[in-house]
Amino acid sequence: MRIKYKLMISYLILIVFAVSVLGSLIAQKSNKAILNEVNEKSQRLTESIITTLSVRNDLLTEKSYGDLNFANTLLNDLADINVNYNENIQIGEFNLPVLYVGSQRLSLDNTVVDKLKQSTGTAATIFLLHDNKLIRVSSTIFKGNKRVVGTYITSESAAYKKIISNEEYTGDIVIEDIGYVTRMKPLLDKDKKVIGAIGLGNKIINDYLEETLSSIKLGKTGYAYILDSEGNVIVHPFEVGKNVSEYDFVKKMHNTKDGAIEYTYNGVKKVGYYRYFEAWHWYIVTTADYDELNAASNSILTTTIATALIIIILGGIIALFLTNTLVSPINKLKSCMEIAGKGDLSVRCDVNSKDEIGILANSFNNMLSENQRLLDETLQYDKLKTEFIANMSHELRTPLNIIFSTAQLFNVFISKSENLNTEKIRNYTSSIKQNCYRLLRLVNNLIDMTKIDSGFMKLELRNQNIVEVAEEITQSTAEYVRSMSRTIVFDTDEEEKVMAFDAEKLERILLNLISNATKFTKSGDKITVTFHDKDDHVIISVKDTGRGIKEEKLSQLFQRFKQIDPLLNRSHEGSGIGLSIVKALVEMHEGTIEVKSKYREGTEFIIYLPAKIISEDCEVKAKSDSTNQSNVENINIEFSDIYT
Repeated sequence: MRIKYKLMISYLILIVFAVSVLGSLIAQKSNKAILNEVNEKSQRLTESIITTLSVRNDLLTEKSYGDLNFANTLLNDLADINVNYNENIQIGEFNLPVLYVGSQRLSLDNTVVDKLKQSTGTAATIFLLHDNKLIRVSSTIFKGNKRVVGTYITSESAAYKKIISNEEYTGDIVIEDIGYVTRMKPLLDKDKKVIGAIGLGNKIINDYLEETLSSIKLGKTGYAYILDSEGNVIVHPFEVGKNVSEYDFVKKMHNTKDGAIEYTYNGVKKVGYYRYFEAWHWYIVTTADYDELNAASNSILTTTIATALIIIILGGIIALFLTNTLVSPINKLKSCMEIAGKGDLSVRCDVNSKDEIGILANSFNNMLSENQRLLDETLQYDKLKTEFIANMSHELRTPLNIIFSTAQLFNVFISKSENLNTEKIRNYTSSIKQNCYRLLRLVNNLIDMTKIDSGFMKLELRNQNIVEVAEEITQSTAEYVRSMSRTIVFDTDEEEKVMAFDAEKLERILLNLISNATKFTKSGDKITVTFHDKDDHVIISVKDTGRGIKEEKLSQLFQRFKQIDPLLNRSHEGSGIGLSIVKALVEMHEGTIEVKSKYREGTEFIIYLPAKIISEDCEVKAKSDSTNQSNVENINIEFSDIYT
């Protein structure tokens, strides 16, 4: 063989050897770099999911406080909680005594839990403590088309131990394979003995969040999934509900809590990253196929020197571009999640791509909006509660201070042995009586408000002349209105209109409106009560020439506990309950009420009532003790917060 060919062959062998070694080194380096990059991406993605779940857990836990407080208020409003051991019902496999709150049965009666679900949007359950078990006797949770009752919480659970110790329990509870962030409170009888519990829970993962997590992709074969502490698959693109606790990689996760893993599953080698989420006892895992990650390095071994150089150069440029394209939005999303994890829910991630990361960013933004809405609702509820407490405190303190001051003044006169003339005593006792009326008015309003909300207030309808009743009510206030230097006039276009209505409730409506008109007018102003017959309905108007109401305040008039004037600088007393009760009483008559007002010119309340006649069988007999004296008493109570 000629030396030329030998050299050529030698050069070719050298070139092939060099290219092979170079290709092998590049493949090894690229394989290691790709694995490291995927591990970092998996770690960042896992951390992002952890942050999202943490924010949801915090918000659901915070929401549970308000939900349970509402439930406690609802039960307290009904009456004492008790167990009737003389009455038994079959619930599941148990023959149980019946749990009551007042006269309202709780066992197998879903009225209370359905109202809680309607008001708070949570899953509500009532438990009876029996035979060392907390047995579900009423619930809004369904299995198929049946409610989940008759199941129980065992005495070994943390929730049971908290309840029997008369302590609240907060944590996650699994019911029918669905996890709930749950808050439970003991139910006590009148002897302060634990007889059961009430629990309110929100689903840990709703359908939208589960769909979002299941749709996360890492490359072509990579995805994210979630396991619980018992090895059950909670979230997975295609294997939800499966138990994988016997796999070695799952046992390793249980031992180390977080880190990178390599394992074989269904004959496929995989690599991934996992982390333990302690709040819900879950493991968040992101994984991908090893072969997909190793394919790039294998292809490099088969290329030629020229092709390898070109591919290396172009591949490096493209890899750099693609890496930046892929990592940049993940870093943006991670930064936004870190900000949100610190409590700033106003942050939004501006990733506009249509790939999986863009979908995740959009889902994250939607979740933040929902969480912001829940937070705003919680803040609004707290604001309303604060205004209510402030109004009630003021309404109770003012008359009590006056009564207490008068009592102290009597003590001073008695200690100095001074003689009090009849006129002074009459003035002092009149002040005490007026403020007692004011306290009685506040208590009556609170009781009526509760009756209306719970549906216990009923109309006592009678067919009678509404014109006569309305005129008598108006004229009964004339003397009081004249003493306040105002004028009141009753005008009608019909002297008789017989229809079905509750005279006592009509008196309550008109006295409140006339009282408000007197309160917000000054000396010399005029109050006009007008009646119009429109055949199928009647119109009753209460109009004054007082100071009027600003247009932007009109929408707040019928809101409960809402005062148009701020608490610390308003010119008249009041709890903000009266007009909401008036509106409710009008609506109980199937009528409506509206208000018209011009600032500094006057206000008019207009009531529309349907003119109906009921049969004598449905007619409620008039109360025998309805006297003029009781009418005067009602006026004194309704006008008690007007000081001359």
